[in-house]
Amino acid sequence: MAQSTLSKFFTPQESRNLQCLDNMGDLETVILQMKNKSHNLTNMQLNIAVMGDVGSGKSTFINAMRGLRSDDQGAAPTGNEETRIEPTGYPYQDLPNVQLWDLPGTNSFGFELNRYLKKVNFESYDFFIIISQARFRENDADLAKKIQEQGKEFYYVRAKIDNDARSLGRQGADLNEGWVRIRKDCISNFQSVGVTPPAIFLISSFDREEYDLPKLKNTLAKDLPSIKSNIFTLSIPKIVMEIAEPKTKMLEKRVRMFGILAGAVGALQLLLRVQMPGSLQVRIPVPVLSFMTTTGLTLVGWIYLQKQLRIRYKLLQSLSSKISKPSSILKDEMNRQLSSKILPAVTNTFLGISLIACMITGIRRNFSPMTQSIFGAVSSFAFTYTLLKNSQRQLLETKQQLVKSALTTD
Repeated sequence: MAQSTLSKFFTPQESRNLQCLDNMGDLETVILQMKNKSHNLTNMQLNIAVMGDVGSGKSTFINAMRGLRSDDQGAAPTGNEETRIEPTGYPYQDLPNVQLWDLPGTNSFGFELNRYLKKVNFESYDFFIIISQARFRENDADLAKKIQEQGKEFYYVRAKIDNDARSLGRQGADLNEGWVRIRKDCISNFQSVGVTPPAIFLISSFDREEYDLPKLKNTLAKDLPSIKSNIFTLSIPKIVMEIAEPKTKMLEKRVRMFGILAGAVGALQLLLRVQMPGSLQVRIPVPVLSFMTTTGLTLVGWIYLQKQLRIRYKLLQSLSSKISKPSSILKDEMNRQLSSKILPAVTNTFLGISLIACMITGIRRNFSPMTQSIFGAVSSFAFTYTLLKNSQRQLLETKQQLVKSALTTD
């Protein structure tokens, strides 16, 4: 299921066009095309993970959703023992571009939960259906927490409800009251672990026209547009990152170039004679000269990055009228992001300058010129490269947040 986030929503030609526009600095058109796509997600493939303990009925549920029996061609293998060690995808014919993924049981390998989630590539799925039987389990609660931490959604399915029906019948209990009690118990269990209760369905994968299976199918079809819209919104930062990838790689080369230049300056010898007017010879300490040149190169690099990545207020004003969102909101978002990034960057810069100055002063008396040159090269490169690399990352993060603000409704 390996797929880039950008290709999940855009065709190869659309992706190349967006990257070209971004490389030219036309962020407004990039945002408008992304906005148009957010209103037309019909062709987006939705990957639904079906999760639960071994024996909970995951595979039988998938077959029931697809209208198949276990011995039909293309049906998911069933049984009380785990039959797979890797997630397996099955097309859901009732809804185009929807794939149901049968994941190994959460308790099948004895893995700690985080290791299990990493093994099944948990974050790659768009929606989740947790299957349980008989009672609410600790794994159900843990999975629900992990899903909501991602900002995604899920359904909770109590499978094999026909067994509960037979048990209630033998007790002479009212079935409707029994279903109400089970639903309330599920809701209470989710609330007790701090999870917003999802839609809850009581189903039998064998008595398919009874209980909640038809309701689940209808609900999924009705919820599909909002699920896709939520996934698109969650994916905006990654989409922006992939759109900006060609330009990012180019700027990374420029950042390395500035770092190498700074390192070369830092590698100069200890002293330099500069010929002054009137044949006056002045000895200039090269650590000072190197330090000043390194700072200058770093400043030039920072200005270059600002020019390449800075978002201008004029763009926000033009964009505002086209997306029906006040420019003041976009400006506030940009200023909030920049203020949170710039102050730490400035602070770290001054700390770095002070540290290098102190170290240069200290090594002048204690080390040979060769050692000083090596130190100057390493420290100057590290200082310039780290500061510019962080600045590039911070500007890109600001861009991501601004695009997300422009494309989301309040």
